[in-house]
Amino acid sequence: MRAAVLSGGRFSIETLPDPTPGRGDAIVRVSACGICGTDYGIFTNRLLPDGVVLGHEIAGEIVALHDGGREWREGDRVAAIPLPWCGRCESCSRGQENLCQAALTYMVGCSTSPGGLAEFVRIPTSSLRRLPERMSVRHGAVVEPAAVAMAAVRLGGIHPGTRVGVIGLGPLGLFAGLTARLEGALVSGVDERPTRVACARELGLGAFEADGLATERIRELTLGGPEVVIEATGKPEAIEMAGQMARLGGRVVLVASYHAAAKIRPGHWLQRGVSLLPSIAYGPGDYDAALSLVTSGRLDVARLVTSVHSLDDVQTVFERFTTQNDDIKLLISP
Repeated sequence: MRAAVLSGGRFSIETLPDPTPGRGDAIVRVSACGICGTDYGIFTNRLLPDGVVLGHEIAGEIVALHDGGREWREGDRVAAIPLPWCGRCESCSRGQENLCQAALTYMVGCSTSPGGLAEFVRIPTSSLRRLPERMSVRHGAVVEPAAVAMAAVRLGGIHPGTRVGVIGLGPLGLFAGLTARLEGALVSGVDERPTRVACARELGLGAFEADGLATERIRELTLGGPEVVIEATGKPEAIEMAGQMARLGGRVVLVASYHAAAKIRPGHWLQRGVSLLPSIAYGPGDYDAALSLVTSGRLDVARLVTSVHSLDDVQTVFERFTTQNDDIKLLISP
């Protein structure tokens, strides 16, 4: 199979042996694989050893099975959960599967377990979710980041009437804002890119372009600041900004990937009673809920998928990841 292999800080398209299914596994022909900030962080910071295949937002078609039982057949269209929750650790036992260290360590496409930037990928059948016929298989790849946003919204304790601020209106921020709105929240966001601000407004969210006054505008709009601020840029300096935006006694949820130290003023947070809540990954309930929202159309992902590239374009896509101003969600179609 052809795959984008990351070595020495660059991707090369190489021919690798086709994967074969072990017990409980399926081989999925990848139709679409999303690119996100976590992938970009691995790429720029060389967080994994050479020779890895990235890509954890995966959807495609089953082409081989070791033993699918009665549930799965070749040709089934599926989305893939990249987290192999162990189901046995303390975190899994208390319903916090997102903290399962086995899942985070061996996450498909974010570890040495090969991911979806390839023609085929091996996935446990327990991690597969069937896609309905009316749903585009490409949209199946977008369920994964939607599940990340779903978990962040749940952690923030958002309910009808909650005032929510979102910093960063990329895919995660938009998904979080849209999901929060479905919960009945009043959502306002901010981003540096005019195209993303425009997209948020088209989707019915309040949005401002970052100009030094946006934080104050959102504080005024929400009569003292949002109860919940979702930080989705991954920029360490935005964490303090989120704390300043939140109202007294508010909550800041971190939902991006951070690869540098952050400078915050703990005394300021303490004095204002603002809580800091890191949200990582998601549990099976979050993923299934996100899939249901995408399937029903209540979460409109079609308007967020703005660019689909071939496997040969992977290096260029990553090089331009932070400057592709007209794109929201990028997919690779191997």
